[in-house]
Amino acid sequence: MFLATQKVYVVNSPGLISQINRRQKVIDSNPPFLAVVFGKLFGFRSDDLAELMRPSENGSLRRDSKVLEHSLLERGMAPLNEIFTKVMSEVADRLGTMAREGPVNISLQAWLQEIFTLCTAHGLFGPRNPFTRDPDLLDDFWKFESGVKGLTMGVFPSLTAAGPAKARQRLVQAFMEFFEDDSAANGETCGFVRQLGDVALGHNRDVEYLARYFFAVFTAFIMNTVPVTFWTLGHITANRELLTRIRVELSEIVEPMAWAGVGEPRLSLNVAAIRERCPLLVSTFNEVLRYVGASTSTLVVHEDIYIDDQYLLTKGALVQITATAVHSDPDVWGPDAADFDPERFLKHSKVHPSAFRTFGGGSTLCPGRHLASDEILLFTAIFLHTFDVEFTADTPRLPRRDGTNMLSITKPKEDLVLRLSRCWGMEKPS
Repeated sequence: MFLATQKVYVVNSPGLISQINRRQKVIDSNPPFLAVVFGKLFGFRSDDLAELMRPSENGSLRRDSKVLEHSLLERGMAPLNEIFTKVMSEVADRLGTMAREGPVNISLQAWLQEIFTLCTAHGLFGPRNPFTRDPDLLDDFWKFESGVKGLTMGVFPSLTAAGPAKARQRLVQAFMEFFEDDSAANGETCGFVRQLGDVALGHNRDVEYLARYFFAVFTAFIMNTVPVTFWTLGHITANRELLTRIRVELSEIVEPMAWAGVGEPRLSLNVAAIRERCPLLVSTFNEVLRYVGASTSTLVVHEDIYIDDQYLLTKGALVQITATAVHSDPDVWGPDAADFDPERFLKHSKVHPSAFRTFGGGSTLCPGRHLASDEILLFTAIFLHTFDVEFTADTPRLPRRDGTNMLSITKPKEDLVLRLSRCWGMEKPS
């Protein structure tokens, strides 16, 4: 197919996707990613964008940043553990105070947006982060998020996405003020932010670059985490048998912490134990990723190359890989590919690894995949172990998926109102 005058190859075969993933030097995701995400969505200045796009085998700003992002966020690395611990400690404290005086209703999406925004900001940037300094930035952030399509696809985004564009500018300004405050930015940010900041400064980038870059990093950390958590909690709540079985799994891994006899006893949930001993919860989470994953990877072909010894991809063409097409293919997932099956990943049918595209693959592989997965699993475990949860008359069933938002995860068409009450005898989670 052709997009305007440019040839585009749409690839849906997991086998061919795997071959493309292995040819990162010839089939490259960097130019379209930088142009659309850094250029249009986050509004990087032309000189910063040119520096990011400058090709180099070693020593380039983009290469140094990307390599460090992946290495610092590998499972078991101290910077990942630091962020995870700080974010989830904040989450546990917030959940520990809810519904103490009786049942409460929450609008699930809005509630998750607030919790993940504020807790992640604290984990990355410390207690004096931009969102603590200006609480109105919470609304600005999700106004910006609602305009992804207009900001990236519109010819004049300042007109077609005026509200999100203004929210973006307020956020950039707040991040600039934060990084200009040396006492906050240098003394309270996490190691991940400090090390990536050093890379930027080593390439002679200024405060505005730092502001837009870490605004982009922050967005990547929460923009898809919120809807995945929404759908995970929603699907489990909608299926009472599934909820009961997952709670049985969780009850077998909850452990009491040492207690000094002051205040409440605390309980501990460990994400490694969840992965090892809660197969149904993990399968449900993976099925959510398959069911609502909607990422599109766009790559540029730098020289003529044959794939599978029969398909010629010509220099200058684009390659597109859409998760929605791969995740819904009956030839890959079976005749029930269109259905949500929480036990799908417990079955022993073999699926090609490149058929699971939620976190991308090859040069488009998401560096934050381990952090996001662990946060969602632990959040879900704490939530389900702490609260009895049920739908309300306002929203008696799961909302439909909204396939128009151009995000990597399909959002719901409307929010979901849940009623929460604390489980009998439940103490504060940790």
